[in-house]
Amino acid sequence: MKKLGLICFFAFAVLPLASGLVYALLYSFGLVGALSQGWDGHAWRQTLQDAGFWTSMGLSLGIATGVLVLATGLALWLVFVLQTEMENPRFRFLFHFPLAIPPMVAAFVSFQWLGNSGMLARWGASLGASDSPENFPVLINDSLYLGVSITLLLGTFPFLFLVLHSHFKSANLLQISDLASTLGANTRQIRCKILAPILLQRAAPTLLLYGIFLLGAYEVPLLLGRQNPAMISMFIHQKFNRFNLSDLPVAYVATVLYALLVMGLVFFFFRKKRGL
Repeated sequence: MKKLGLICFFAFAVLPLASGLVYALLYSFGLVGALSQGWDGHAWRQTLQDAGFWTSMGLSLGIATGVLVLATGLALWLVFVLQTEMENPRFRFLFHFPLAIPPMVAAFVSFQWLGNSGMLARWGASLGASDSPENFPVLINDSLYLGVSITLLLGTFPFLFLVLHSHFKSANLLQISDLASTLGANTRQIRCKILAPILLQRAAPTLLLYGIFLLGAYEVPLLLGRQNPAMISMFIHQKFNRFNLSDLPVAYVATVLYALLVMGLVFFFFRKKRGL
């Protein structure tokens, strides 16, 4: 059964992804596809010299890293302070409920709340924080991608909280906390030097995978982000859907580079973990 499971995994998961990546690589060099004219590295040179591509890649990395760090920090803090409350099933439901909301729906809800005509702007105007809803700080399609970051953050930290809380219980960290307290450690030392490192180490693979998910986020940037500069997913989407067919090889180059970045992150993580 184990061998059968591995065969099915490679047949239905690894092989399609690998085939798609090989096709994208061949297309980017002009070896396959409607525009194929033989080996041609023009698309690679064009993409590597395109400041917009690197801006999009850097923007995606920045947002993914920032959201992941903030969500992890918030989740850790809540794990420490909500241990008693999490025994209540109704309270746990509050953290499970956001996981059932698709990213497209979450983006639409954020648009209704964070837009210049949204609930937050109207409340701000009614409380005197701004002269009118139109003068409320821009949080949608803004240059700082605040709307995108807030929406991704609100969808990320409940999941990470549940993951870290599960590790907290499975590792019996409450007993470890009591033991450290008995030996003279204060609350800050217990949380920062004992609990947090253990939880982060146990949850590291999940954090890596979720960071990759944030890096490739599509629906939220599509509705709440700018078209220029765009996150890498939107950059690739724009190149694929333009009427100029010469942008297709560029789209495949960007796809290959994005895939190489993801594989590099995964390889570096597991190599470092194995070294430990």
